[in-house]
Amino acid sequence: MFSSNGVLLLLHRGLKDVKKANRYDLVLSPQFYIVKKEQVPVKYSFQAKKLAPSILEDMLPTERGYEFAVEKDGDGWLFYAYLPREIEHFLINECGIEAHKIGKIYFADQLKPVLKKLPIGIDRYSALALVDGFATIVPRSMLEGKKFAKFTEKLRPKKGIKFKPTSVQTKSESIDKSSVILTVLLVIFGMLFILEGYGYKKALQKEQDLMAEAVSNPQLQSKLARDSIKKKYQKIEKEQRGIREALNKLSKLSSGDSVLEKLELKEGTIKAKFGVKKKAFKKVRDLASSLKGFKVITQGFNVILEGAVK
Repeated sequence: MFSSNGVLLLLHRGLKDVKKANRYDLVLSPQFYIVKKEQVPVKYSFQAKKLAPSILEDMLPTERGYEFAVEKDGDGWLFYAYLPREIEHFLINECGIEAHKIGKIYFADQLKPVLKKLPIGIDRYSALALVDGFATIVPRSMLEGKKFAKFTEKLRPKKGIKFKPTSVQTKSESIDKSSVILTVLLVIFGMLFILEGYGYKKALQKEQDLMAEAVSNPQLQSKLARDSIKKKYQKIEKEQRGIREALNKLSKLSSGDSVLEKLELKEGTIKAKFGVKKKAFKKVRDLASSLKGFKVITQGFNVILEGAVK
């Protein structure tokens, strides 16, 4: 299992000033991954991961390069998809962190035990909270009167996955060990493989048998079966996703000059009312008008947005 003692960061679009370190571990905010919960008839995580591309295909853009991860969650599985190159691009351009310094990555939805008790503060204006059972970035003003947990090393989830950089390693990485040490390590590993070859062969055969069982299961092979599973939760998931996307857009309006005073969620629609300071009214109104999918109404120094949850 990959081990890392990296500095733990909550990766979100507003992250800027990062303390210099040799290695970092990342808790991805929902801005950097897609998640979906499904009940599928599999027992092992490697079986669930094999189904991830099919489960998430309706939610992914056409671009390629997604990596997938899975996690057991109650009576179902959480299926995650993320783009390593998107993470790398943001880190190098906004934080000055090179890809080879990333150790493990986690997902904000793994912080549910904390989020069920308290939202986690991100910055002055936004926080991480649970919306319909999923981690979502929302304006702090939506959570008026609530206390906020501070993001610290203590919130590190139990299980992480090794980040696989897409960029080429730097020269300093490739020559940081001498050829003599490398040769010795190769010899040692060679001896270990010879001594334990039989054990590895048995373990490999067992894994292949499990994989064959998963692949040969007609219930998993059948697209009709997968579609049936999808349709069972598709409407609920679509509504939840629409709400999260709408809230993420509305969070752009929350600042020291504008406060969310009212939020209404009805079937298929969302309505938000922002109280705005006079000096910033035009700026906030113009920003609201730029948000796709919302009708903008002004009343005095209030900006009201109405939109459909799709």
